[in-house]
Amino acid sequence: MRMHDLIIHFGKGIVFENYSRIVEEFKDYDKITKVKMLDEIYNVYDNPDNIIDICTTKELKYLKKVLNNEIPESSKSFLVEDEYEWEVRNLRSKFLLDFEKNIPEEVIDKVKEALKKVNWTEKKEIDELNELLVVYCKIQGTALLTTVCEYASAISGIDTQKIWEHMLDNKLFNYYVFITGENIEGLGKDIPIAIYQDYLNIQDEIRKQREKQGLAGTIQISQKMVKTLFYNDFDINNPKIKKLLDEIKQLPFNYYQALEMIKEYAMLNKKRDSLKETIQNAYYLKNMDLTELFKTLDAAMDEMPSGVLNGMSPNQIKKIETEKVNMQINKTKRYVKQENACLSQKDADLFYKIYFALLEFTNKKYKINNNIKIYKQEGINPYDITDIIDKYWENKEQITVEFCKNNPFKFTEEELKLASEFKKGKRSMFIICKYELEYTAFMELDRIYMIKGINANIDEIIPYNTLPKAVITSIIPFKDNLIYDGILSEFSINLGINLEKAIENEYNSMMKYYHL
Repeated sequence: MRMHDLIIHFGKGIVFENYSRIVEEFKDYDKITKVKMLDEIYNVYDNPDNIIDICTTKELKYLKKVLNNEIPESSKSFLVEDEYEWEVRNLRSKFLLDFEKNIPEEVIDKVKEALKKVNWTEKKEIDELNELLVVYCKIQGTALLTTVCEYASAISGIDTQKIWEHMLDNKLFNYYVFITGENIEGLGKDIPIAIYQDYLNIQDEIRKQREKQGLAGTIQISQKMVKTLFYNDFDINNPKIKKLLDEIKQLPFNYYQALEMIKEYAMLNKKRDSLKETIQNAYYLKNMDLTELFKTLDAAMDEMPSGVLNGMSPNQIKKIETEKVNMQINKTKRYVKQENACLSQKDADLFYKIYFALLEFTNKKYKINNNIKIYKQEGINPYDITDIIDKYWENKEQITVEFCKNNPFKFTEEELKLASEFKKGKRSMFIICKYELEYTAFMELDRIYMIKGINANIDEIIPYNTLPKAVITSIIPFKDNLIYDGILSEFSINLGINLEKAIENEYNSMMKYYHL
């Protein structure tokens, strides 16, 4: 049968939703008819490669069964559901099947061509990549396209450039995921964003709620979970979720609509009172006692990933919150207030004399800021001399050697010797991970530096209960200690519970360095 003869039975909104997913340069809703939308969809399918591209292996194999008359007559009814429910529903949405599960006349020849061209091994590999990419977007709701790309690359081992090109070109990925450009503060203009198509209407609410509810953490998605989420929307391997799906499908009402609502509420991690009220008010359910069903609903939704929780479930968040509380308790128990964890006043004054002399020399050498004096000055705002500090550390060896050779401030031999040691120092990002009685532990990649403060113990500057803390600073050998340069530029980022655990474990096993 011709799909053009059936299109009158479709709502325009339903046609447009799928048309806008299939046709790359689609027209506005008010500027195109249902028939024209179908024409443009079938123009896409004039190229058999596009049929291969927009279908999964499961869908293509189902189309092959249809062509070979391998579908029982009893299964062809629009109302009958069978083991191919997923394939049928999606192929209908793509206008590759009609109500009676037949391939429309307009595209049957193109489908035959496509099935002859399919490289099934290659298609399986593409399916696996699409499953991973789409499920990540489905769990998150919205995400930076670069994040999606990097996540998939880390899991699959595929080069990020290949994944990036795939996301932009592959029709199946773009059928499920809408790519757009947005202006994001701190990142720039027209930053590519991936939005799962079903959540386009709530994308702003996802972002808003993510700012309120989101916690730092890493989602763990097994290959098994990827497949079940791609093909079922829900993790049917989870017994609590499976129980809900089984029970809700037994009720005398349109459970598809309820499942769509459940997905949206889970995505936004919304309070479920209004969801339950809507279900209870369904015509055939008004007089039923749904108390037990709603208990099952709560237990299941607590296991469902939420985009506003950065892909984690409410139960995972509860676990993280409990772990955070326990970690804070343990931090308090283990914390010993620092004593003698900084330089003496005499040595602190000497350090600043030498460091400020080096910075003054740097400023004059490179003519960075002619309006500022550093040497022997008090109360200098470190942000006023950031450019000078950076310039020194970019050229530390050359500047230090030249300074010691010229000795512009008439330093003693001992002072010049101390100044010459500055060229061994390093400026980098460190993680302040622990306070010891007389030292502060600065972690960098494969080692930990045990640092003294300058005028004060560092635990008086950064509270112990905020550790671990990422900072940019410089560490310098000074007399018999390692010290920092007195300036800690903090990163206002949440390192997350898993990273905190990893840092704590590494601290206990890594070598501690007291000298460079």
